Amino acid sequence: MLIDLAAAGFDGDVLAPVSVTDATRRVLAFCTEPRSGWATYHLAARGTRASGLFDQVTTWSLFYANALAGRVDIKDVADFSLERRRDFAARVAAVPEGADLHTMDDGGVAQVVNLCHFGYPGVWGPKTTKMAALYRPRAVPVLDGHVAEVFGFKREGFSDKSRQYGLDRRERIDKVVRALATWIRIHRAEIAALREAVTPTVPEILDLPDLQLIDIVLWTSQDDKPAKRRPGQGDRWIDRPVRQHVPADELRPVPITIGG
Repeated sequence: MLIDLAAAGFDGDVLAPVSVTDATRRVLAFCTEPRSGWATYHLAARGTRASGLFDQVTTWSLFYANALAGRVDIKDVADFSLERRRDFAARVAAVPEGADLHTMDDGGVAQVVNLCHFGYPGVWGPKTTKMAALYRPRAVPVLDGHVAEVFGFKREGFSDKSRQYGLDRRERIDKVVRALATWIRIHRAEIAALREAVTPTVPEILDLPDLQLIDIVLWTSQDDKPAKRRPGQGDRWIDRPVRQHVPADELRPVPITIGG
């Protein structure tokens, strides 16, 4: 079993166990859907990161990560002040570039939690972590409403400061980040099997951090729950056909050449 929330100490309305077989079907569907986050977030970020865009924090950094979901407004950007950008940049810098979450010691994981906890009115867990994951994709999980519900919290579990199940917002973030680190550490064989099954169709999956691979499994599995399906949303991920592979080269940055 790749994912088992109850075995990890989470209770309530948590995500049911997910097998490697089911995870493979969902990841293949997600990674061959041209309008999914695989193409528009993961692959697009890969080329953009190589261009050096994520070497600094700008007032538009929120847009890069969150505009796809239509969750950023002008106020969010206007309130991302110089002081806040410096704070965010310092938290990013405290997380070693290239370090995987599951290889970090307790102090390293604490720095990831501190980065995920950054925020200000209108910009909390989901927006913060989607942005932070662009800078530290191997260490920062995207903590959105789907992921909150995966772990049995309310949809606003990473944004609402009130206590849920005896935990405040920072404690909820801490518990989930540490659980993810532990899962990835102890399920090496299952993750390798998942990656091996997907690679022939989606070769770019070889370069996807383990954390982001697990994130895709969690998100698509939660999205497949009957209570989460919306009218007109289409087939569940697990039932969707594998479509044509979208190569990373299709999302590469295009340079502006003068006189050429």
